[in-house]
Amino acid sequence: MTQKYTKDEIRDLAASYALGNLDDAEKKEFEELLRERDGSIEKELKTFAEVVEYLLYDAGPLEAPGGLEKRFFSQMKKEKRNKQQDEGFLYVRKNEGEWVEVVKGVRVKQLYADPGRHYSTVLVKMEPGSAFPDHVHSDAEECYIIEGDLLMGGRAFRSGDYIRADARSVHESISTVNGCFLLVQASQHNEMIV
Repeated sequence: MTQKYTKDEIRDLAASYALGNLDDAEKKEFEELLRERDGSIEKELKTFAEVVEYLLYDAGPLEAPGGLEKRFFSQMKKEKRNKQQDEGFLYVRKNEGEWVEVVKGVRVKQLYADPGRHYSTVLVKMEPGSAFPDHVHSDAEECYIIEGDLLMGGRAFRSGDYIRADARSVHESISTVNGCFLLVQASQHNEMIV
């Protein structure tokens, strides 16, 4: 037995049934409701079915506004051209991407990951007084200091300085006094030294 429906709910179900908007379970429920009732729903359904048929088959063809087809295909060609011009490029805008805290006071935003090489290009923000764990590079690493100061292995680096580390080299004692902002290209499989 089906659930109890109000007259308005039955009317809505009949309209949805006629339009084909019920999923399989709802359709089955409505058909069971049809079998249980005295025929009053069938009259409602027939009326909706006639309206749907009129809408689908008896309405005259619509005329598109002048030039619509030409504008549509022109826009499609333009979008295709833009995609071709951008093919082979990746753009990451300033406000895109997510900053993730990797250790206390050190946040990273990935710009690009090369899954084949297991290599990433990231932005790094280090808060004043923060430090990054010592680690062994599994591949070459490149670091450019955009702003701030960076202390690494007893050496001080400032904005505009560049550091490259070979594979299997060790980065020790990485910290900042006043904070820094870095662009780093590095392996995703560096080994942390505990």
